[in-house]
Amino acid sequence: MIPKLKKSFILTIFGASGDLAKIKIFPALYTLARQGRFPQNYFIVGFARSEKTQDEFRKEVEKSIQEYTNENVKPSVLKELLSHVHYFSGQYNELKSFQEYRTFLKSLSKKEMSHIAYFSVPPVVFHPIITNLSKSRKNKNEDIRLVIEKPFGHDYKSAEALFHYVSEHFGEEQFYLLDHYLGKSSVQSILNMRRSNRILSNIIRGSEIANIQITALEEVGVQHRIGYFEHVGIVRDMIQSHLLQIFALTTMTIPNKLSSESLKREKNNVIEAIDCPAEDDNVVLGQYKSYRSQEGVKKTSTTETFAAVRMFIDKENWYKVPIYIRTGKKLHEKHTYISIELKKFPFQDEKEQPNRIIIEFHPEPRINIELVNLQEGVSRYQSITTADSIACNIDGCLPEHGSLLLDVLDGKRLHFLSFSEILSAWRVVDEMKMLMKERCSKLYRYEDGSEGPKEQHRLPRMDGFEWYDLH
Repeated sequence: MIPKLKKSFILTIFGASGDLAKIKIFPALYTLARQGRFPQNYFIVGFARSEKTQDEFRKEVEKSIQEYTNENVKPSVLKELLSHVHYFSGQYNELKSFQEYRTFLKSLSKKEMSHIAYFSVPPVVFHPIITNLSKSRKNKNEDIRLVIEKPFGHDYKSAEALFHYVSEHFGEEQFYLLDHYLGKSSVQSILNMRRSNRILSNIIRGSEIANIQITALEEVGVQHRIGYFEHVGIVRDMIQSHLLQIFALTTMTIPNKLSSESLKREKNNVIEAIDCPAEDDNVVLGQYKSYRSQEGVKKTSTTETFAAVRMFIDKENWYKVPIYIRTGKKLHEKHTYISIELKKFPFQDEKEQPNRIIIEFHPEPRINIELVNLQEGVSRYQSITTADSIACNIDGCLPEHGSLLLDVLDGKRLHFLSFSEILSAWRVVDEMKMLMKERCSKLYRYEDGSEGPKEQHRLPRMDGFEWYDLH
């Protein structure tokens, strides 16, 4: 039985005309509706600046669902969902618009219900929306939940300023800070498998591990995100958020009692302890050759589209265990995975292949366990690999935005970030950026469709390892 939400709600999507709403949010809402997750009484309202009628907006929602939903759309489900969809035109920086919006909501329903405000807007308008939501509410006890997606600032200082600003208007428990990677069932499986299997729990610890590699490669370039990416780069876009979260889930101490507070605490403990030693050249940056020829990019752009980083965890049980991260655009394949290489016994031959645990997220979510076996008759070692899917392929599986939206509607906070994690991650990235600046890190140009700059290989070789390429 797929559980159904019991409480009525209003979901307001600020920026309902944007790509995030069209590509991710509306299709996710359709999937939730198809699974019968919604209560009988609910309202989905698009709030945007452009003038349009209810029918025009519903047609936009219908088009995005038809185009971006990864399943056959059932007309009856779509029709029922659209009957709950409404539109309001207003200005984000005008209190009057928000007061008029409150009147609009009363015209939909006299009943008090939870109000979820989804920020599908650029960060530049976070402040006015937060301010006007605060000023237009009835009282501080009103059930308003604010869903904000990354980026949360562009460095430690701006993220801290955002935290202080939102804290002036709402309690931290009212904010759902969303990193869509944490909604992926394969990423959630890192924690779930470690908590459920003593084998993995006992093996994935610093005393047993030689090195960890986190790889996230993409075939496509920056595409329509040029305006954003040119000011951010791949270190801030991928490493600060998605990949440091994977880092934390892989290496954190498993709490006895799983709650949002205990999970955030343990993740933050790891992120706070990350060290990227300044005495070594621990960062390799690259840029694909066609990047500067794209519209909106300066011919002298130094924005990195590839980064490889060597890091450590400043904890006794992770002493001298290197952790490597690499990520890039316009590469030879799209592939995201973790390789956990286990230590060898002192008596083992150095040339002998190590044992590994590999967790893949894309293209096929699965876990691989690679073992080594000696065939005595021929005096040769044989690699044994066992693999199985960790994809969610049963009734009730949801895309990442669907999973996280459902959690917000249900008041669950397990798979959302805390400001403490975000600030700790920015500290790591700011120190990394400072290291890059002080050492005048070179930007290596690489061919489109290649494996990235060859200089990336010097990072694992500093510790006697090689990148593990999983094909």
